[in-house]
Amino acid sequence: MDEIDDITLERAKKGNSVAFSSLYAHYSSFVWRLCFRSSNGDKGSAEEIMQNTFVKVHRYLGSFSKNSAFSTWLYRVTYHCINEYFSKAARHNSRAVEFDEEYMGGVSSNALPGENRQLVAKILAPLGEADRFLLTAREVDGLSYEELAEIMGVKEGALRTRLTRLKSDIRKQLEQIDTGA
Repeated sequence: MDEIDDITLERAKKGNSVAFSSLYAHYSSFVWRLCFRSSNGDKGSAEEIMQNTFVKVHRYLGSFSKNSAFSTWLYRVTYHCINEYFSKAARHNSRAVEFDEEYMGGVSSNALPGENRQLVAKILAPLGEADRFLLTAREVDGLSYEELAEIMGVKEGALRTRLTRLKSDIRKQLEQIDTGA
């Protein structure tokens, strides 16, 4: 992901509303994808999480230090907002929505046939928000284990193990589907 320029970031940190609007415009689609994927495609939840994320970004932007990329810090804020949202309510247990192209970050339906889309939705639906976040952040967005460890507040080795187990479980599900079990 392209980072916003340092001048705009510094102006936003000092409270410049035009600079913050530029920051929002630059990162909003990035944050939206994270929120949408983590909410399993529930647009209402994703909108609420995204709004809360940018409220927190505005509130805590002054505390951002350049120890990491701004996008990594933003990922961490978004991740915490996602966890906070789902820890407050049991509504995530009852959500079920149709899988669509937006969930894959714009992958066209031609690239993912309807049968495969349903299969992906079936496999991802029972995953918890943290596992869905980890899987999409690593495999779709290409974040490194180091970045994910910083964002999620866990050790790299634990993330590697968790992702390996998650992928193994998904492979088993696919094998069961292939064998008709």
